[in-house]
Amino acid sequence: MVKPFRLEQAEKNSFAVHQAIYSNADLEMWYDWNARLDDTKFTDQCFWIMCGDDRIGGVIKIDDTVMYPFIIPPFSDRQHMWRILLQCCQDIKHINGVLQDDVNILLSLGFKVNVIRQVMCCPAGASKKPVIPDGLSLYVLDDSLDLTKIKEVMKEGYHGGIDFEIFGVPTDEKIMEDVSYLLQVYKHRNLSIYIVNEQNQEIAGLCIAGISEKMPLAFAEIGEICVAPQYRNKRIADFMLNYIKETANPYTEVVKLCVTVGNYAEMLYIKAGFQAGPRFARMTRR
Repeated sequence: MVKPFRLEQAEKNSFAVHQAIYSNADLEMWYDWNARLDDTKFTDQCFWIMCGDDRIGGVIKIDDTVMYPFIIPPFSDRQHMWRILLQCCQDIKHINGVLQDDVNILLSLGFKVNVIRQVMCCPAGASKKPVIPDGLSLYVLDDSLDLTKIKEVMKEGYHGGIDFEIFGVPTDEKIMEDVSYLLQVYKHRNLSIYIVNEQNQEIAGLCIAGISEKMPLAFAEIGEICVAPQYRNKRIADFMLNYIKETANPYTEVVKLCVTVGNYAEMLYIKAGFQAGPRFARMTRR
């Protein structure tokens, strides 16, 4: 007799342990067991994928979105797992945190890739002494600055790259909201800076970074980095990355960021010593 497949509500602490072990991917590059567990415990909408009385996997499902799927040995057929899950949950439209092993499977099952992201980490401490290009000066970026002054730089920074192709340019309100949020998150140890052309007082670039009180292992994080188009190819971004790494060094051992795969900045980060973690996709039913 064919065993029936179904989803069964899971106790989220047990689910988190299974997910951290069997997902085989530290997507956020936490390097910390408790942080990985907490990252999964944000919701109690976690479910075992059952075959009869046997657990063959697990998934978080919130409305029409599923995320962080995994399979439990000895079951090992990922394609079969996805067919089971889609059969059990025919309302699924969005899948987040898709590992590369699963992308091709889901493409064959009627989904498309929206975006692929990856976290990158490097040791704190500049690999070379950061030297600011001639004619430019550095200033601390905090909430005492009139943030409307950096709005246009950030809008221009979104143009031309893969993030612009995927997401477009955010509204002024969204940019201001995101900047204010990041500065609040990093207020515990703010490392944010902006670069000014002293000749005409234009803001040439900026980097919003810092250490959150809630960041696992007290890693530093770069939340935003951009350079105005007319100031690109002048090693400003290279300077800012090395400056952040150097100023973070007294407080932490690691600096991290998240990048869209295919972004021109990805090569810049690699040259600055950042190591990429596992790639993960966000996919939508076609």
